[in-house]
Amino acid sequence: MAAQQPFTTQESNVPLLGRFLHITDMHLDRNYREHSAVVSQCHREKPKHRHGGERRSGHWGTQQSACDSPYALANLTMSWLADAWAVEDHKPFDFVLWTGDTGRHDQDIELPRQVNEITDMNQAAIDLFDTYLPGVPIVPNFGNNDIVLHNTMPGGPTDELQWFSRVWKKHIPEDQMQVFLRGGYFAKDLIPNKLGVISLNTLYFYDSNKAVEGCTRRSRWTSRDEVDPGTLQLEWLVERLVDFRRRNMQVHLIGHVPPTSGNYFPRCYDVYTELVLRFQDTILAQHFGHMNFDTFFVQESSLANGGNKPSRDSVPILHKQIEQDLRYDFESLPGNARTEMEYYGVFFEAPSVVPMYRPSVRVWTYNTTLDFRAAVAESDADLAALLDYVGFDSCDESDRSQECEWVGEDEEVEVLKRQGRRHRRPKRKHRRSHARLPRYASSLSPSRSNTFLSLLGYSQWVLPLNEVNEAYDHVYETQGLSAASMLRPNYTLEYTTYDAPTLWHPYVDLSIQSSFPPPRHHELPSQHHVPVPKTILDGILQQNRLSSPFQCQKSVCKMAQPLKIFTTYGLPDMTLRPMLDLARRLVLDKKMWKTYVNRMYTSVD
Repeated sequence: MAAQQPFTTQESNVPLLGRFLHITDMHLDRNYREHSAVVSQCHREKPKHRHGGERRSGHWGTQQSACDSPYALANLTMSWLADAWAVEDHKPFDFVLWTGDTGRHDQDIELPRQVNEITDMNQAAIDLFDTYLPGVPIVPNFGNNDIVLHNTMPGGPTDELQWFSRVWKKHIPEDQMQVFLRGGYFAKDLIPNKLGVISLNTLYFYDSNKAVEGCTRRSRWTSRDEVDPGTLQLEWLVERLVDFRRRNMQVHLIGHVPPTSGNYFPRCYDVYTELVLRFQDTILAQHFGHMNFDTFFVQESSLANGGNKPSRDSVPILHKQIEQDLRYDFESLPGNARTEMEYYGVFFEAPSVVPMYRPSVRVWTYNTTLDFRAAVAESDADLAALLDYVGFDSCDESDRSQECEWVGEDEEVEVLKRQGRRHRRPKRKHRRSHARLPRYASSLSPSRSNTFLSLLGYSQWVLPLNEVNEAYDHVYETQGLSAASMLRPNYTLEYTTYDAPTLWHPYVDLSIQSSFPPPRHHELPSQHHVPVPKTILDGILQQNRLSSPFQCQKSVCKMAQPLKIFTTYGLPDMTLRPMLDLARRLVLDKKMWKTYVNRMYTSVD
């Protein structure tokens, strides 16, 4: 078999890095005041006369508070990304996924949010991208705090969509602008004719949006203007997925509000989930924000025969509901041999820059070696059938034919929601005819097999906010403002999804090679991707007072104990089977589950 060669973009002869950034929930607040009262959302000096009123805000933000992000935090974050991930004669990232909520929360009754604040802060974020990551393609997205009326967004055209069409103009293709003005969503190529992205307006699916009806079915005589915005978006999504598939491309889906049953209207959730699973050979990955957690969710088709889920009594009561729901979902997965892979998927939920816990960003790597992939095909009848499923119900309620028979049972989601937002997968029924809808799945697709464009893993980075704020205050008090202003603290590595030989590959020499297997992704060192630049890894070794990540005695080498936390999961890649295996491992290993839950909250103390 011939050695694989790195893929080169059509625009230049520079190979792709195989690296991209996911950043979400900045929540920039131009009214943030350093050393102000935290109970005032970090807006005013005087503390209120209630518990915690004496707590003061920090220079770079305030951890575990109701305060949003100072501009200093956003500036520091972008500066670190540009400097730490710099590559000579190359952009530091191939592209950036930016999943919304750039405006501050409107929660200070003494300082209501102004209309121009939202676009001003989004423009400020765009300016930061342009300053620190010039030339890197940006994919923007709406959050529920990026609109004037919190959570509430009707179908377009609206003044807000007009504003954002100007702010994001150079990041939205011209041929997508009309669609964006109608609904705030768009699609574009990231690697021409190879990799695309679909930026969804998840507010049309979000059950807190009272300006929409929840992806209701349309009648066949309904005009386009009368169709629910969520239904229109789902129809558009089908068309885009079919188009990307016909072009033999892979696609990332991004949105702000993640597609859980606790977040979406029931029909939006059902149809979206079924659609993305039916395009398993085209959708590379799904990325979301909003919840401020670090986790992944498993998606399951209503047609899956995954066995009986455990009873509610078998699920332990945990401190936070999200932990319980995740554990329930992971425990309910069928065994590896019994899993029908075409009925499953995962999506990724990234933690936020705003210091709900600790500021955090995620850097992904993906396979850039070009493998041959056979062209795919489908008929026009496939598109028609899928559009019919999304927009209509071809079965009349009085129809008693076998095709229109309901199969399975609906779990009562509303009962669960009365206990608070519940995010586990509910059982859903389906019409028998749905089983014959097109399903595009292949074990050789990049979402299921490590090949060109497959996700290899990510590294998660956090800012130790309390520590860096204390350092700033100390320098300010002892050396003055000028010296404090020169401080540039670094984000630190929280963990990665890689195995140790992959992460620490630059340090593997001939004396160590016999003790450690070669990195899994490529055979030759020249073909191996770099999850984390060696300059950053050198800093991690220095922090741990190590000269090497390996401790060797004679001819036997082991990983240094302080570094093992960075490769807990040891995944070969982020395709579907390793992710489902990780879900099963998490609920079987108490220590790993505890670590995972801690990382959901950015390992905050």
